[in-house]
Amino acid sequence: MASSFKTRAKLEKNYCGYIFIAPFFITYIVFQLMPLINTFRYAFTDVRAWFVDQSQTSHFVGMDQFKTVVGEMGFKEAFFNTPVMWIMGFIPQLLIALLLASWFTNEKIRVKGQGFFKVIFYMPNIMTATTIGILFLTFIRPNGFIHNICISIGYVKNARMPITGTWFGRGVIAFINFWMWYGQTMIVLIAGILGINPSFFEAASIDGASGWQCFWRITLPLIRPIMTYSLITSLIGGFQMFDVPNMIGAGETAAVFKRDIQTIIMYIKGIAYTGSFAVGKACAASVILFLITAVCSLILFYVMSDRAEAKARRAEKKRAKEAALLEGGDL
Repeated sequence: MASSFKTRAKLEKNYCGYIFIAPFFITYIVFQLMPLINTFRYAFTDVRAWFVDQSQTSHFVGMDQFKTVVGEMGFKEAFFNTPVMWIMGFIPQLLIALLLASWFTNEKIRVKGQGFFKVIFYMPNIMTATTIGILFLTFIRPNGFIHNICISIGYVKNARMPITGTWFGRGVIAFINFWMWYGQTMIVLIAGILGINPSFFEAASIDGASGWQCFWRITLPLIRPIMTYSLITSLIGGFQMFDVPNMIGAGETAAVFKRDIQTIIMYIKGIAYTGSFAVGKACAASVILFLITAVCSLILFYVMSDRAEAKARRAEKKRAKEAALLEGGDL
């Protein structure tokens, strides 16, 4: 009786806290958890959009839905384009971010005006992807900035014709993703480097280690968890790429690039909101995308993990267990 009274009194005392956190859980359940459950449920049916036929009855089709999606050429092209454009943008993004982070945290270089440069490098990340997509779409259109440069170097012969080329569209999207996110990656890496104990660098300097050796032997191993975070979050965002390629493929450029820049999300939205409005097929493609992202993330996490350290911890636990057993036997 006393225990239940104390529990009720504690709940009454903290009811304000529950009220403040309730909107988050309500929003999460309504707009994220329920749609997620419905996505997995509809993926095994042939349901279409409700506004196409409100009296429709969906039928269970099982794994045939997934076989249909995987066999379509549009999905294969999107599955090729998406990781290619992400890799093209992420590799220079990580390299430039690492270079800038090492410069800004190097006590010997002491870059002046660091605050100004950090703001300038981070500013593209503040702008929306749609805004940047429209900006670069203006650049590559006839008489645009990039279009005129291509004319001056002879890449484009006719001033009235748009820029063509499969890899040109992919390169533009990769550059936009790099330009938008390298500043944010730089800030994260700077935070990771500043968290390293300075005594490590001081000891290495006393031993005669060069700047490159300090970076390779101290900085990179100790910021590996931060790099893993940046890599996996970038992977997830890259597989969900939509705004920028959708804007670049708009208007007259849609006929030029065709499916060269179509991503998986563009494919999903295309079959869900156009044509036959096959919501079930779109849900199946979404589940496939989820599984691909999860598997790739686990692989990257395994590759980036410090297996030597984990092996040493397991060996230490094994030795401690054996020592405990020996001690128990002696007793």
